[in-house]
Amino acid sequence: MRLADRVVLTIYAVSLSLISFVLLIVSFGWERPITAFVESVRTSTGRTVLGVVSGFLFLIGLRFVYVGVKKAPVHALVHDTEMGQVCISLVAVKNLVTRVASRIPGVRNVRAVVTTGELGLCVSLELKAAVDANLPELADKLQKAVSTYVRDIVGVNVERVSVSVADIALEGRR
Repeated sequence: MRLADRVVLTIYAVSLSLISFVLLIVSFGWERPITAFVESVRTSTGRTVLGVVSGFLFLIGLRFVYVGVKKAPVHALVHDTEMGQVCISLVAVKNLVTRVASRIPGVRNVRAVVTTGELGLCVSLELKAAVDANLPELADKLQKAVSTYVRDIVGVNVERVSVSVADIALEGRR
């Protein structure tokens, strides 16, 4: 959800909360809000303000129904074969990359991001390394393992594998 949608959603939620609160206290017998509302609607300015506010809230509600119902685009790799198309989602590739990277000795926690590039896939790994791991050697192993695994399993070249060591684990290698 974009930032503008979040701001509008916040305004919408606060507005509906206030309206609900006023209706709640009216249901307990407090008549002053009803009286003030009826008096304001009797004037043309009051009707105009009510029409603008309710129209605005209605349009916002329609917007959020649309955002909630529309399907997000599925980012996928498409292979055309003799029998038809094969689609592999980038989420599936990310899970494969996470799995192969976490099996490398010296890697503790790994988070992967997979995107498409001009010449193939671009993989970014952020990980926690073992305290006694040789980091340049570990990064090289990760790059080679991920690139080979994705090429063999998915059938797509890997343009680059970026490795970022975010933290060092206190325990040794496994």
